[in-house]
Amino acid sequence: MARSDLERRARRFAETVQHLLNSTVADHVNVQAAATSDAGVFSVGPGLSARNPRARPVKMRTADPTVPVFLDVFFMLSLDTEGEFLTVRSSSFGVRGAPDEAQAWFHYDYERDKAGYAEAHLQIVGRHEKLERAMSTLSRRRKRKGLGDMHFPVGGRRFRPALEDVIESLIEEELVEPKEGWEKELERSRREFRDIQLRAAIRRAPDVAGQALADLARR
Repeated sequence: MARSDLERRARRFAETVQHLLNSTVADHVNVQAAATSDAGVFSVGPGLSARNPRARPVKMRTADPTVPVFLDVFFMLSLDTEGEFLTVRSSSFGVRGAPDEAQAWFHYDYERDKAGYAEAHLQIVGRHEKLERAMSTLSRRRKRKGLGDMHFPVGGRRFRPALEDVIESLIEEELVEPKEGWEKELERSRREFRDIQLRAAIRRAPDVAGQALADLARR
């Protein structure tokens, strides 16, 4: 696939993320796709450009404007090993109280083929004395011993939380104020994400998919 085709797909992906944010919890967000220094890899996030490789946190709608909540949204995209389908190489969704805060309160990360911890994981910035004491005593190979250094697995490559799940959680926990019709937009977008993941899983395990269809036919 030519780079122009990959770029077109990456920009289309950026448009879908932009629409999702602006139709649910944010206003006037501009999500862009930009080429990276790695050939065949594009980054996607708010405010990205060739000159500015860092995505800007998205200010979300809150019931009290004096209590701001920001959402980090960032993707790295490439083609799959066959050079046919657009693939998320990594993603990060974080929640913070200010765009310039040193650390997000918590963040969901996905890093394809990451060694050392789960590809899809959750990290929480906080304190837990008993857990940290156990980490300090038992975790000999890790240099950092805080709660924020724990990588909690969240579903793996195919079944990891989507951006839609994070947005819905923030709405249900009443940290952000959604727009009218947000349920419909989230469900439509999430269904598309899950359909893509299901197709990818079938491509990687056609024998399992075939057996499942055969089992259904016998019922």
